[in-house]
Amino acid sequence: MKLIDKSPLFNNALKSHKGVVLTLALVSLLFYGGLTENKSAAAVPTGITQLSQRSQAQSNNLPRPIANQILRDASKRSGIPRRQLKITQVTAKTFGNPCEFNFGEICTREYNPIQGWEVVVRVRQNSWTYHVNKSGTQIVLDPKVSTSQTLPKAIANAILSDASQRSGVAINNLKITQATAKTFGNPCEFNFGEICTREYRPIEGWEVVVRVRQNSWTYHVNKSGTQIVLDPKIKI
Repeated sequence: MKLIDKSPLFNNALKSHKGVVLTLALVSLLFYGGLTENKSAAAVPTGITQLSQRSQAQSNNLPRPIANQILRDASKRSGIPRRQLKITQVTAKTFGNPCEFNFGEICTREYNPIQGWEVVVRVRQNSWTYHVNKSGTQIVLDPKVSTSQTLPKAIANAILSDASQRSGVAINNLKITQATAKTFGNPCEFNFGEICTREYRPIEGWEVVVRVRQNSWTYHVNKSGTQIVLDPKIKI
C-alpha cells in the first residue's frame, strides 16, 4: 500500500491543533494547581491561628475560686467591698523562680519555674498586681502597691504610748498624721535597714507617722502590733 504524503497545509493544521491542546492543558494545570495550593496555604494559617487563640484563651482563663480569693484579699487590704472590685487583666505566666514570683527586683538565674497567672485588680483609681500559682495556694501582692487600710485603735494607742514615753509629751498632745498599710520585703526592711539583702520574707503591717512637737517620727509596726520599731534616725 502506498502511503499518502501529508501536505504542508495538513501538517500546519496538525501542529496548530497540538499547540492549542498543549496550551489548554497547561492553563488547566496552572489554574487548578494554583487554586488548590492557595486553598491549602490559606487553610493552614487559619487553623493554626484558631488553635493558638483557643490555647491562649484557655491558659488565660483564671479559675473562679482563685479569682474570688484574690478579690477577697484586695477587699481585706483596701476595705472596699468585693463587689466594687474588678479584675481587669489576667495573663498566664511561667515565673522563672520563686524570687521572680515574689516580685524580687534582683533575682538569680536559677530555673525553678512556677506556673500561674499575673492578675491586675482595679481598686478605686489604682491597679494592684498579683502573682498567683496554678493551684491558688500562693497569692502575692506586689509589695510596691500602697494599700489603704485602717490602723486598728489598739495599735495606734500602743504607738502613741511609745512616742509619749520616749519624748515626754502627753499622749493628748501627740497625733498620728499618716498610717499606710505596707508589706515589708523582709525583717531588715521592717527594721529600717539601709543595706538589705533581696530575700523575700514579707512582714505585713503599717508605716505610721506621728507628730511630736515640730517633728515627725516614723514607725514600722507589724499587723498584730507585737513589733513596733521607731526609725533609728530619729533624734530624741
